[in-house]
Amino acid sequence: MKRVLGVVTILLVLSGCSYVPTYGVHEKLLGAEQQIVDCQYETALDTLQRFTVVGSSKEKARAFEFMGVVYQEKMDLEAFNHTVDRYLFNSVGRGEDRAVVIQNWNETRRYIREKRVYVLGQAECATNFVTSG
Repeated sequence: MKRVLGVVTILLVLSGCSYVPTYGVHEKLLGAEQQIVDCQYETALDTLQRFTVVGSSKEKARAFEFMGVVYQEKMDLEAFNHTVDRYLFNSVGRGEDRAVVIQNWNETRRYIREKRVYVLGQAECATNFVTSG
């Protein structure tokens, strides 16, 4: 009986670990990920910008990562590089290697694109490259 109770306890603890990446992350920040999947970039950026300033360390890191994904999706290299620099200058990213950060953000972008294929049936969002000027 003790053995069964021990196994059940271990299974409960291990199954709870699957939720650790989003534990302590505000619902609006999680919603921003879905907005990126749904190609609602500007709405997502509004939320993400706020979290880079007022979020917890975990929320700031996630917000910068999603901002990087948005700027990659929009093919805005200048804004992407600026976001990477801001992240590395911020306390949450200080000391990290730039190449590793970009590689991690690229993995997140692949994950978002996979979700988009599942949800929308396409990996790319329709983009409007018309610029004012």
